[in-house]
Amino acid sequence: MGTTVHAEPPKATPPAEASSRVLPPSPPGSVAEAPASTGSPHALVEACDGSRRAPTQDVGMLSCRRWTIAWQEGGTPWGFVTADSHDGVIAARERQLGFARQYARFFEVPIDERYTDPSPPICETCELGAVPAGRFGTGQKFGDSAARQALADAEVKLAALDAALDEHMPRLTDAARLAHDSSVGKSAKAYAKQLRLAVLDVAKLRLALDNASVLRSERAAKSAGEAAAAQLESLAASLGTLRTAVAKEVAKAHGGRYYEDGASGADRPYLQVEVDGFEVTGTYFVGKAKSTWFHGHVDLDGSITGRSLLAPEGSPLTCNQHSEECGYVYIPSVLRFTERAPAASGQPDPKAQGETVQTAELWFQRSTWVMAKPFTRSHGS
Repeated sequence: MGTTVHAEPPKATPPAEASSRVLPPSPPGSVAEAPASTGSPHALVEACDGSRRAPTQDVGMLSCRRWTIAWQEGGTPWGFVTADSHDGVIAARERQLGFARQYARFFEVPIDERYTDPSPPICETCELGAVPAGRFGTGQKFGDSAARQALADAEVKLAALDAALDEHMPRLTDAARLAHDSSVGKSAKAYAKQLRLAVLDVAKLRLALDNASVLRSERAAKSAGEAAAAQLESLAASLGTLRTAVAKEVAKAHGGRYYEDGASGADRPYLQVEVDGFEVTGTYFVGKAKSTWFHGHVDLDGSITGRSLLAPEGSPLTCNQHSEECGYVYIPSVLRFTERAPAASGQPDPKAQGETVQTAELWFQRSTWVMAKPFTRSHGS
């Protein structure tokens, strides 16, 4: 396919200033001002009997089984964040608190009060596993073998939910922007709400599993694990619903047939853009022959990213088929759409004087970004 090298890569996402314009200002006295206790530099050391004291040395020198910060409401812990180091637990706290701040700002609500009273970082010194080996037989009355297995299973499920938040939390900005769109706003608000509940659940279930461990409760451990797995499924389903809603609007605006610029005749080549769910396919047709040039998906910002099968740079092909077997390789690509004047697209249309036509641009990431010859949708098609 003919290509033209461009100095600048394609804009796969909207400019930052475009997204920031739809975000409301911070509610006075709620988000801009963090609680005084949030920034507290103090720490505590907790012994096996629950007693606590101020550390007598730098926190970096303490020998801790782990670090914990408790989220509190009315003095009662409702959730935990934990880490292996003092800096790690501070970062874990800020991850959840930062999300709460952003949610409050973007959706113009007060910051969740449950995040306003975190405990100081606590250095836990008691080794929970310091029990003589063989103290309990498997299945022994009041033993802990069943609880240990349930706890191990639940920890895996909670870790999966926590890891998923790294992928989902950055999407809050997109959800907030889409919440103002009449066509997808309901789905966007539902996804943002589900994401907020998932962040809360990670803290709640961390505390629940800690309590289940101390109490050697198989039932509590299983319940926490099931809750983590259910939340992960709900979060994925909510995102899928939003992505499908966004893709539906993208399909209305950009799906269809785009003819290769400069070509003419009834059999002139064209690119067929199809959106199925949020999956996007660009198929190139020349007469009866066809080849898939692009496969990707619609992102929440409306961009379409994916990959294309192209001939490698500097390597010969072994056959004429457009396939991996012949030496073609998959590389990152972007499908984007531009409004142009009819004459500029090479497809003048007397019926479209003063109007614009939509052009499909297929970009590929080689050593630099390159673009195939553009394709233009005829007026009225």
